[in-house]
Amino acid sequence: MNSSRDRVGWGSVMGLVVCLAVACGREGDLEPRVDRLLRGQAYAEALDLVAGELRKRPEAWPVHDLRVRVLLAAGQPDEALRAYVERYTLGGHDSPGLFRQIAVALLQEGLASQDGLLRARAAAALSGLGSDDLLPVYRQAVAHPDGSVRALAVQGLENLSGDEAGRLLRGALADPQAEVRAAAAAALAGREDAAAREALERALLDSVQAVRVRAAVALGRQGQPAAVRVLTRLLRDPDDSTRMQAAEALGHLGMREVVPALLPLLQDANPYVRIYGAEALARLGDSLGRETLHRALRHPNRSVALYAAEAFSNLGDASGGPRLVEALSPGMDLSARLYAAWTLARLGDLRGGPILDELLQHEEMQVRMQATWTLGQMGDGAGIASLKRALTDPARPVRLQAAWALATKLGGNNGTGRVGG
Repeated sequence: MNSSRDRVGWGSVMGLVVCLAVACGREGDLEPRVDRLLRGQAYAEALDLVAGELRKRPEAWPVHDLRVRVLLAAGQPDEALRAYVERYTLGGHDSPGLFRQIAVALLQEGLASQDGLLRARAAAALSGLGSDDLLPVYRQAVAHPDGSVRALAVQGLENLSGDEAGRLLRGALADPQAEVRAAAAAALAGREDAAAREALERALLDSVQAVRVRAAVALGRQGQPAAVRVLTRLLRDPDDSTRMQAAEALGHLGMREVVPALLPLLQDANPYVRIYGAEALARLGDSLGRETLHRALRHPNRSVALYAAEAFSNLGDASGGPRLVEALSPGMDLSARLYAAWTLARLGDLRGGPILDELLQHEEMQVRMQATWTLGQMGDGAGIASLKRALTDPARPVRLQAAWALATKLGGNNGTGRVGG
């Protein structure tokens, strides 16, 4: 015979089952009702229905998700973001798929903004969120009247698979703006089909050198011998940027035979060209490359020294760490502090995190926006708590930047955000 203690335990379990059944019944009944209202575009009525349920059960996360879905369907992404943020104050868990829907809706609004900086930030965020399900948004962005938006969107297409993404990239090589054509040439490097190679070979004849350089780099990364010869020749070009790009590309190709052509760059008049040449040589196993980078860390110009520290970070080498930590100091230039925090984070060093938290309180919106972007670049889940706080910033551009950065960190590409999903 069961003891009274056993009977009490069984009764508690049955009570929980009944409670869960009632809750599921509520949500199971609520969603179809809300969906019917949404089909009829009765958004206010749908919101009232969801709000009434949340008053009864303020921590019913599926109902919170349903509220966000209603606001998105009503074309109110800002309100959807505020509604989502409420769950943080109540201790709710994340719903990555749903949050991503909010970020994409805000991204589309950003692309349509009259503010050029916000458009560019949105386009950069689109590139960061790059996935095949966003192809319709990319299609619109590639046709945008703003050339900088088109160029950033084209960069993101590199991360998309499929024939249409390739077709859009090849079409961008005919764009009237050179920066778009250059971005398209760079993005085609990962596509080794015949159509991509033919398009890049035509781009080698472009009227603008920057486009020709990117095309040569792309073909070189595909192992085309003629492109390697072009890149080697460009190491002697009078334009500093061209020499840098050629050196970077040759370093990534892993061909030891180009070392003699790179060595003269270590004596270049431009210290940044010397750093590019040194990094390329270090990648190819030549000891002079790292020696040159170590000397550059001691350069009296702080910008040059930080550039050398970044070159080390590109190699996965923390040798520039002390110089980067020094640049985090309060008396340093703001841009240098942000740059140092970003570079350290690439090495898995999060000592710049407190600096970024501090800059999120800065009186200038642009500084807060840049700090938010930098937090978004920090790997391994770092910066998520700070980005969540930035979602409540008084300035909308900062909130949007935080939403885009957080969506990238949370993932959720395949989420639906639907109740029960």
